[in-house]
Amino acid sequence: MGNAISTSIIHWTLAPIPGNTLRFIVLGLVVASLFIYAVDRQCPLHKLGRVEDAIELAEGILQHAKSNCPRNHMELMDNEGRLLEAKLSASKIQTRLLKTRDDTTWKEYLQNLWGILQSINECAKEVKETETSMLLTIQAEHERQLSADIKNSHEILESITSSTRPSRTSTRRRFGSASSSNTADALSIV
Repeated sequence: MGNAISTSIIHWTLAPIPGNTLRFIVLGLVVASLFIYAVDRQCPLHKLGRVEDAIELAEGILQHAKSNCPRNHMELMDNEGRLLEAKLSASKIQTRLLKTRDDTTWKEYLQNLWGILQSINECAKEVKETETSMLLTIQAEHERQLSADIKNSHEILESITSSTRPSRTSTRRRFGSASSSNTADALSIV
């Protein structure tokens, strides 16, 4: 079923192109372009560049977390250590990539390349986990501050409402003092 749909989509896309030969040439160019794009995206140098960009982003998040989350100092130090290890790993991968230039056979090159790609994936995973940990720390601190602000707001509101409400004892005193002066006035009149 899926093949019939994809085949009909390809035929519908190629229908405006005149001539069968030209259609297959265009189709071949599209497939070749997609293949080259996919291979280029999986190139170790490009993948390593994306990992290094992710490390830089995580370092920025770490600096933000250090300035905004002083209560989580030990956790942030652990994350900083993990980032430094990821940077070292990326540097070692870069060294391995440079050494693959000296490989004499395709077999050696492909074996080294496979190992390098696995190392890049592991490094990227570690950076992502560290970044997520730091973002969760920042979010937890933000929620803690919001909870503290809500508590302070409620306390202020409670203190304002309790100071504006007259207490029953002060009301009685005013009435009592007023009635006693009335009684005194009444006694003085008589």
